[in-house]
Amino acid sequence: MTKSVSVLLVLLIMTAALFCGCNSDGEQSSDTEPTTQSVTAAPTTAAPTTLPATPDSAKKGGYDYVAIKKNSGEIISQFDKIVAEKKFNGSIYMKLGTDFEYISSTGSANNNKHIDNSINTRFYVGDITKQFTAAAVMQLSEKNKLSLDKTIDNYLPDYSFGEKITVKQLLNMTAGIKTYVNHNEITNPQNYINGELAEKLSEDNSAEQNKSIIHDWIYSQELSFEPGTQFYSSESNYFLLGEIIEQVSGESYYSYLENEIFNPLGMGSTNFEPDEKMAVAYENGAITKSLNYSGVGYSAYGLISNVSDLLKWTDSLLSNQVLSEKSFKQIFSNQLANLKDNKKSYGFGVNIDNKSVTSINRYDAFSSVLIYNTDKSEIYIALTNNTSSDNAELRSSFKKSIQKYAL
Repeated sequence: MTKSVSVLLVLLIMTAALFCGCNSDGEQSSDTEPTTQSVTAAPTTAAPTTLPATPDSAKKGGYDYVAIKKNSGEIISQFDKIVAEKKFNGSIYMKLGTDFEYISSTGSANNNKHIDNSINTRFYVGDITKQFTAAAVMQLSEKNKLSLDKTIDNYLPDYSFGEKITVKQLLNMTAGIKTYVNHNEITNPQNYINGELAEKLSEDNSAEQNKSIIHDWIYSQELSFEPGTQFYSSESNYFLLGEIIEQVSGESYYSYLENEIFNPLGMGSTNFEPDEKMAVAYENGAITKSLNYSGVGYSAYGLISNVSDLLKWTDSLLSNQVLSEKSFKQIFSNQLANLKDNKKSYGFGVNIDNKSVTSINRYDAFSSVLIYNTDKSEIYIALTNNTSSDNAELRSSFKKSIQKYAL
């Protein structure tokens, strides 16, 4: 398929999506069949920077990318079959090398309004939020408005353990602060708000009211361990980082990200407020929406975005348009290497596996996966609004289907 035809197909898909108004009301109907749209080009709004494939670059990342390009039609058909068999409900993007890209939008965004998911559909993206929070902190560090090595009592003077915890320890999850969200296995949607918070947070509260309740709960908790001695994934760390961003920037966390990241990168579909383009959350055996009440996710996991904007984010971040090379290396370096008896690799807001960066999570019915290699040899994005869809397992199936191209 030629590039011009590919781009035309994407534009047609995006144009069709724009004629559908969305609403956050609706219930899932059991007889809705997913519909798949697949093309070999990325959304034109994303425009990732790539270089032509060469025999040398073909070996980058462990696959024969020249062979993948040559057999792209077959691979796309395989991916389409996998998506259909698994009845995936959401939006998917996968890039391999410099010349193969796969996009699929399947299932329902709003059953009541008969609106299908598209590349423009917006989802809560959960832990991917932490990358943006970490980047904002690093930007402020570059401007000498805060120091990673300073204790957080310099920025949050009322927090009783502030003099024991550094900004860096919040970033790398070694602060010892209890999480306000309890997690089960990633494929189990039954994550839930910690303790008595579940009774205090409300859909009827404003974002500021819910944030205040969580703030007070975090401040009332004892530390689980001495800061800097263990790794413990806690939403509370990144909640406090949001408050630090507000203190040192002089503006709200939301405004800072809008002014310094979203607007400069052209991420017009990314913010923290649901709208008519939001997918409806469909939960099998519905549990609760409390994890996504306004203000609850905040700087820990509250971001709303779509595939196109996350592609812009990934490409800009990997092209050093967001951060200096020094800050970039800090975010994507294992910050836990010196911890005793630790087997986890974690940077600032991201899991690290060699050159692969991973964010995988589920909050209520929304689940997101963002995986990319820092050399851009692979990018995978999958967003779903249905608890029956497993976007991490979908990637595993994709990878198995192209195993014959591995080097």
